[in-house]
Amino acid sequence: MIPMRPLGFGEIVDGALQIYRRDFGLYYLIALVATFPGYVLILASGVDASAVAQGGDGNPFEALGAMGAFFGVTLAAGAIAWVGMVAVAAAMADRIGEGPASLGRAYRVALRNLPSAVGATVLALIMYLFVAIVVLFGSFALLALLLSSGGLVGNLVGFLLTMLLVGLITAFWLAATFGILPAVIIEGRGAIDALGRSFSLCRGGWLRVCGIMVVAMIINVVPSIGVSALFGMGDLFVSPDAMDQISSTEQWLMNTIDLVVGPLTTPFLVGCIIVLFHDRRVRSEAFDLETLAGAMDTR
Repeated sequence: MIPMRPLGFGEIVDGALQIYRRDFGLYYLIALVATFPGYVLILASGVDASAVAQGGDGNPFEALGAMGAFFGVTLAAGAIAWVGMVAVAAAMADRIGEGPASLGRAYRVALRNLPSAVGATVLALIMYLFVAIVVLFGSFALLALLLSSGGLVGNLVGFLLTMLLVGLITAFWLAATFGILPAVIIEGRGAIDALGRSFSLCRGGWLRVCGIMVVAMIINVVPSIGVSALFGMGDLFVSPDAMDQISSTEQWLMNTIDLVVGPLTTPFLVGCIIVLFHDRRVRSEAFDLETLAGAMDTR
């Protein structure tokens, strides 16, 4: 399905869409199965955004505890959903190779490769946090210097500079780690080897990989952002007190709709990663010529 030649930006996105459409039902089901436990966990724990806003009754320690529980449950739900992303990658690799794919097989392959995928991802996250903290401390020092000079312009410049640096670090982190899942699932690499593989494939194409990953990530979160906006969560940026106006029923409905529509874009993100991985191999290692030579040898 993937052309054996270097691909343009639009061709990578279009290739991901073709893979997505070919077995949409299977990929959506795989992602949905991984999202459902997190949904149940949030409902069972009673921890959601409205509970955090209303928790504590003015007691800062109780409010802090409610916030900690919310982030803990959210992190657990996200981790479980990420396993579904690994399973989607396994199913896509099977289908691209014209092999059989199913829900059970996808999760068996994902669980078998999970230690390597988790190890590489956690290591990359630690590296990201280290760099982000160092850069942020430097930004805060510069911001303090600008604030000492006074003036609205200095404050604004410092804030924009900090946000720009965080955005750039995040974009380059997405690029550096894009190849972890394909390296683990397709090539069977271990944690450190998979992370190194991802770094090596980015060499000479950092900006291109950054651009594709940022676009794919934005498309991936659009459904969840749309659901939040539908229930007025965007008002929180204007008035944080608006959170108190969200009832538990509205919160449950928002979580339920997000459960259904959230997994819709996960296969597209994984498809972009796999097609981009193929493109980088062709550009960096002449993977197309290697594949052609192998096919001729088997004749």
